[in-house]
Amino acid sequence: MRRGDGPFRQAARDAGAWAWALGAVTLTGAVAELLLPAALGLAVDAALTGGSRWWPVAVCALVAVLVTTDTLGDLAAGYGAARATARLRGRLLRHLFALDVRAARRYPVGDLVGRLVGQAADAGQAGNTVVLGAIALLPPLGSVVALTLIEPALGVTLLAGLLLLGGLMRAFVTDASAATAGYQKALNRIAGRLLESLAGARTIAAAGSRRREQARVLAALPELGGHGRRGWELLARASSRTAAVARLLQLAVVAVGGYALTVGWLTPGQLVSAVRYAATGAGLGAVLATLNRLVRSRSGAARVGELLALPAPADGAAPLPPGAGALR
Repeated sequence: MRRGDGPFRQAARDAGAWAWALGAVTLTGAVAELLLPAALGLAVDAALTGGSRWWPVAVCALVAVLVTTDTLGDLAAGYGAARATARLRGRLLRHLFALDVRAARRYPVGDLVGRLVGQAADAGQAGNTVVLGAIALLPPLGSVVALTLIEPALGVTLLAGLLLLGGLMRAFVTDASAATAGYQKALNRIAGRLLESLAGARTIAAAGSRRREQARVLAALPELGGHGRRGWELLARASSRTAAVARLLQLAVVAVGGYALTVGWLTPGQLVSAVRYAATGAGLGAVLATLNRLVRSRSGAARVGELLALPAPADGAAPLPPGAGALR
C-alpha cells in the first residue's frame, strides 16, 4: 500500500476480530474448494476401478463445508464492515466538531455529509476487501500447483493464462480508481449545493430563481454521469476480457489434458480433476469483484482521510481563574 493509505489501514484494523473470523472461514472454504476437484477425480477413478466407496462421501462433505463457510463468511463480513464503519464515522464526527469553524466551512455541508455517510461506508469495507482479496488468490495459485502435480504441462498452461489475466486486472484497478474518485467528488458537490438550496428555499421562492437554482445544483450532473459511465464501462470491459481469456484458458487445459489422457499420462479421474482445477483457476470473477470493492474502499478512505488530516486546535492548558465567572 502507498504512504497515503493510512486511513484505509486504520479502517481495516477497525473490523477487529470479525476480520480474523472472516479470514479463518474464507480460508477454510478456499482449502475445501481446492480439495474438491481432487476428491471428485478420485471418486471417478474409484467408480471405474471398483475402489473405495468413501470418496463420494468425501465429495459430499466438502460441498457441505463450502456451503457452510459461504454463509458464515457473509455473516462475518457484515458484522466486520458495520463495526469498522461505526468507528470510522464516530472518529470523523468527533474530529469535525474539534476543528476550527473556519477550517470546517471550507467544505460544503453536503460534501461533509456525503463523506460521513457514503464514503465512510465504503471505507468500512477495507477489512473485508483485504481479507477476501488475499484469500481469493489462493484458489488460482493452488490450482496451478495441483495441475503441475497432476501433469506439469497442465500447470504451465494455466500459469501462462493467469499471468495474462493478472495484467488485465492491474489495468482495471488503475483506471477505475480515477473514475471512482471523480464520481465521489461530483456527487458530494451536488449534495452540498442541494443542502444550500434547501436552507435558502424561502429566499429562492421569493426571488423566483427556482430554475436558476436547479441549474446551479445540477451543474455537476454531466460530470457525475460521465464518471459513472466510465466506471461501468471499465468494469464491463474487464469482465468481458477476463471471461473470454478464462474460457480460452479452460479450453487449452482441456485440450492438453485430453492429449495426456490419450497417451496414458492421465487417468479419467485425473482428467476430471484437471478440468475442475482449470475452471477454478480461470474463474477470477470473485477476484475482479473484490478488486472493484477495493477501489471503492480505498477511494472512500482517501476522502475521509482528507478531513481527518485537517489539524484540530489543541485544548488549552491554562487554569481557570478563581470565581464563578461572568458572561459578557
